[in-house]
Amino acid sequence: MDFEINTKGKKLFLVLSTITLFLMMIITTLLWWFISPRLHEINEILANLALNALRIFYLMLICGTVLVYLTSYTGKNFLILRFFIRVFIRILYPVTFLLGRIFRFSKEQIRESFVHVNNSFIKSLKKKFKPSELLILLPHCLQNTECEIRITIDINKCINCGKCNIGSLAEIADKYKIPIAIATGGTLARKIIIENKPKFIIAVACDRDLVEGMHEVFPIPVYGVLNERPYGPCVNTKVNVANIELALKKILV
Repeated sequence: MDFEINTKGKKLFLVLSTITLFLMMIITTLLWWFISPRLHEINEILANLALNALRIFYLMLICGTVLVYLTSYTGKNFLILRFFIRVFIRILYPVTFLLGRIFRFSKEQIRESFVHVNNSFIKSLKKKFKPSELLILLPHCLQNTECEIRITIDINKCINCGKCNIGSLAEIADKYKIPIAIATGGTLARKIIIENKPKFIIAVACDRDLVEGMHEVFPIPVYGVLNERPYGPCVNTKVNVANIELALKKILV
């Protein structure tokens, strides 16, 4: 898949996560150095088990980091070893986020960089999907606040007045026969995903909701499209509809 949107800007998260990995290894090694004599006194087997567990932990994190770098910069599909990448994301992301905040990077910068890294994984996928296997998931803040039509229940109620991107996105979904839905929050988003059982999701949202959603639905691949917020967060947001259609053309069988 050759996408052209949301794949740049990954360097920040990759650099921070590498620093995080080294710091974690240094800190845990120092802890081991302090407690290992006592463990050996208590039980030699227990000490050896703890040391081997620490080595395996290091190995998984290093493998995950290397695979993330290779996938991000070569575009090749190393996702056959998704377990190691999952360990990288589950363990390193929260610590990397904290480290980034210590280094005075904003929450938005770190999350957006993570979305770009995630999208690099998606670009490396070689598989295509049927329309019925996809789901386009949109945030309710795309709808214009002046609109009196409730489309969160049924997006087909949209009259495509042109004041927001909802109508154009609904037309694209109808054109390609792809399920499309609007989520007003995480609970509804989970319900929509459970009901549709998609194998691939194109999600439009802000950086926070995208990152939380990607973590929650893993291992379902999610291509994240950051919305534009000319009026601030959660109010009359926008998205490049043409880029959404371009992504669909690359994904569909």
